[in-house]
Amino acid sequence: MTGAGQPQSPTLTSVETQATFRLRGHAGLTAAAVTRRLGIQPTRAHEAGDPVSSRSAQTRDSSLWLLAASPEIQTGTELGEHLRQLLVILEPVTGPLWELANQGYDANWYCQIASHAAEHAAELGRTTLQRLLALPGDLWLDVCGDGTDNPG
Repeated sequence: MTGAGQPQSPTLTSVETQATFRLRGHAGLTAAAVTRRLGIQPTRAHEAGDPVSSRSAQTRDSSLWLLAASPEIQTGTELGEHLRQLLVILEPVTGPLWELANQGYDANWYCQIASHAAEHAAELGRTTLQRLLALPGDLWLDVCGDGTDNPG
């Protein structure tokens, strides 16, 4: 307990999270068109035909528009907080997002959660889930250990 009988929030040092809203476009659907339509600068964007990486001759077969809640995976931040940050940005453009989805863009909410074994459960409240359901895209969860459990 702290101060006036208020419970102390636990420090979340055993969890790493990140959330990204992604739109993938095939057959001439571009990331640049998403930026123009939404009026939001993406965290990253790639067009069909762009190199997959600087170390590969492969090129992308589709466009990809990404908006991340943080530039890198964060230690000690709940997944729900990342999703709420993205929702604040994306809810005002709900109509245009659905239009893009109806034009053929594939949408998803790609979320990463890494935790020390058996030390953390990610909680997504009903309100956050209802807000996600109002926007296009499935919820993708990439859940793994934080790598500290493996014996050296």
